[in-house]
Amino acid sequence: MEKENGSGLKVVHRMTIIKRIIHWTLFLSIINNIITGFYIAYPFLIFGKTPSQADSPTVGVLNSGETYQAFIMTWMREFHFIGAVLIDVSFFAWLYLAFFSTKEPLYKSFLPFGNKIHETFDMVKHYFTLKNKPKTGKYQDPLNAMIFTFFHLLILLQMATGFQMYVASFTGTSAVGGWWPTLLHISTDWTLWVFGGLTGVTLAHLFIMWLIIIFIFYHIYTEIWRSIIWKEGDILIPFSGYKYSRDNLEKITEDEN
Repeated sequence: MEKENGSGLKVVHRMTIIKRIIHWTLFLSIINNIITGFYIAYPFLIFGKTPSQADSPTVGVLNSGETYQAFIMTWMREFHFIGAVLIDVSFFAWLYLAFFSTKEPLYKSFLPFGNKIHETFDMVKHYFTLKNKPKTGKYQDPLNAMIFTFFHLLILLQMATGFQMYVASFTGTSAVGGWWPTLLHISTDWTLWVFGGLTGVTLAHLFIMWLIIIFIFYHIYTEIWRSIIWKEGDILIPFSGYKYSRDNLEKITEDEN
């Protein structure tokens, strides 16, 4: 859908409500898992106290602290697992829409076919020279699509390493039956071979987390940059689903056909 505002800019619909829900669910779940993951890697509270306070003979663990504070790690693991499940659901929803969305199947942008390679290099040149801006109205540009695809591959690898750490000590059955640990072992045991054991899997999980953090800052920066330089309101897309476009309206209409 396109329409003109008073300045002659075209208002184009870029993100459906479903994609926006997936976007914000994924973002909030990742932030949750970064925070809880840091604590799981470095549990700095014992009965609500730091290790130095816990060792103190006057304010140590044996002298004070509420019972619920003994379960800080339990709560952190619980929230981490809930966040992981939401990330998994968001990922597979994105994967489905990437191929079967009726509005914008993402695979048409990130697969390096035809003129997509040329459009990708045009966008790279524009970022470095600020000249000859490619059309970015109705659809996501191939460079951005490829970067987002790489990000989701990181999410997939993070899921595999995370579930491997979760299932490493699982044998036999579980609360939901023996199929659950069996499924996790089948789908994630390959990470032990790739990363050289459980320690390597853990380090890979931490390293991927830092790559995801870098991507978050990169994504926020580029959306602000595009909004300032292009003046098309790209930062509004995940909030309203719409942005402005200076692209020729006839060209946008042709892309839809």
